[in-house]
This record gives sequence, structure tokens and C-alpha cells, in this order.
Amino acid sequence: MVEKEIVNRYYLLPRWLIFSVKMIDIISTRATLRILEYFFYKPVKFNVPKREEEFISKSVTSTMVMSQLEVGIEIYRMEAEGERVLLVHGWNGRAGQFHAIAKSCHDAGLDVTALDLPGHGESDGRHTALPEFVDAISEIYAHHGPFDHIIGHSIGAIAVLNGPRFGLKFKKIVTISIPATKVRSLFQNFIKMFGLSVDKYAELLIDRASKKYNADPNSFDPCIVSKDLDSEVLIIHCRDDEDARVSESIQLNAMVEGSDLYVASGLGHRRILRDAEVVGRLVDFLCA
Repeated sequence: MVEKEIVNRYYLLPRWLIFSVKMIDIISTRATLRILEYFFYKPVKFNVPKREEEFISKSVTSTMVMSQLEVGIEIYRMEAEGERVLLVHGWNGRAGQFHAIAKSCHDAGLDVTALDLPGHGESDGRHTALPEFVDAISEIYAHHGPFDHIIGHSIGAIAVLNGPRFGLKFKKIVTISIPATKVRSLFQNFIKMFGLSVDKYAELLIDRASKKYNADPNSFDPCIVSKDLDSEVLIIHCRDDEDARVSESIQLNAMVEGSDLYVASGLGHRRILRDAEVVGRLVDFLCA
């Protein structure tokens, strides 16, 4: 499980808010649930660091309006003659976080496409969820694909593993820093930081999510959808990742027949995306 203080840093929730929610829980479960939903589905947008500017400036950008959500998502492409790879970032992330991977893939002759998921980066929307991540991947595959390979980071890794069950075909799949093999734990870890009843509110959030998105969150579990993958799979994680335990990737590797696991050290949850050794192994895997 993700430690409470780490999750607090990740979601940037002030202590006064946590205290207030605990007080509201004493009065009203319904009001507490609405507050939890508001923050659970609301990503935080961060300023783009200079190291990502080159990737953005060298990409051909376009906007695709998702038919189901009717929101525009930003797409970045570095064209090449080789096989095509799609990059999918994680929660609170953006396409530019893949700048090192995108450059190395492109230098190796691969055609690279990345996107800002709904509610992230330059894309529209204020609230989003995992089912909408998968919808975005499906729509970009339909309108800008097909793609030979796909790479997902963090919750984006859960999303890419769900692509094949909706008919998307990839020769190779790469997951980086996957946070859970069971989606329920994402709900549980979020609720923990408020000091509320995990079992009570996890069930309530999952039930409401099933109705809101017309999909049971548990059906997106990597431990379920990864059993019959018809793709080569590379699983990457950092041993000291404080946002997502390395044991999740170890479990995933045991579930996916024939997958390869690479465990790095000293890189954390996000710096792993720009580490030279990690990027080199990833590109070698795609080009092999």
C-alpha cells in the first residue's frame, strides 16, 4: 500500500481539508462521498519544465475531439518511417514527461505519438477517470492509428493493458511503474489519507463509478486483463518507487506469460522516464 504521507504529497491535499472531510463524515455519508469523488477524479496540472520543451517544439501537434466525452485532447507526433509507438502518461502527468523516451524512439527510426489524456496537460476537461483513459486510447487508435507498440506509465500502464480487451492490437506493450494489479487498491489508498473507513467508502465509490462510467472499475484489473495478452510485454519499475510499490510489477510479471521484468534503482516514480539505462532497454525491446 502507498503510505498516507506519500499519497498526500501526490494529491497535494492540505491538512485542513482532510480534517474537514473527517468532520463532515460524522454528519453525512452522502456529502463526504461527493467530496471524495470531486478530488478523486480531479487531476492536478503542473507547469511544464524546460526539459520537455524540445519534445513539444519538434512534434506536430493536433487536437482530437473525443466522440463520447466531447472534449478535445492534444496529440503530439514525431513522424518517421519505422513502426509506430503510442505513449500514454499517468495521473497528473502529461505527454511531455516522455520526452527522453520519445526522442530515443524517434532517433531509432520509430514513429512516435503521445497524447495529453482528458483533464491533463493541454487537453480539455476538469475531471476524468480510468475508463476515459481507455476510451481516449481507443479513439486515438481508431483515428490516428493503428500503432505497433504502446507504452504506459503509472495509471496509464493500467489503461494500456486494457486496450487489447477492446480490440486494440499491439506487437509489444511496455508498462512503467504500474501502481496496482487490482484497481480497488487505488480507491483504498486514496481514502486512507482522509482517515476514513476504507471498506465503507471504497465500496461506495466503486459502486457509483460503475454507474457513472457504465463500467465496473474492478473489470479493469491488470490481474484479469493481462492473462491472455497476445503481445510481447516489458515491465519496468524502480525498486525505491514511493508512489507505486515494485511488488505490483513483480506480481504482474508473474501473471503475464513470457513477459520481461527490469527493476531499476534510485529513480523514483517519474525520473525513471528519463533515465538513460531505462530508455535504452526500452528502445532495444521495441526495435528487437
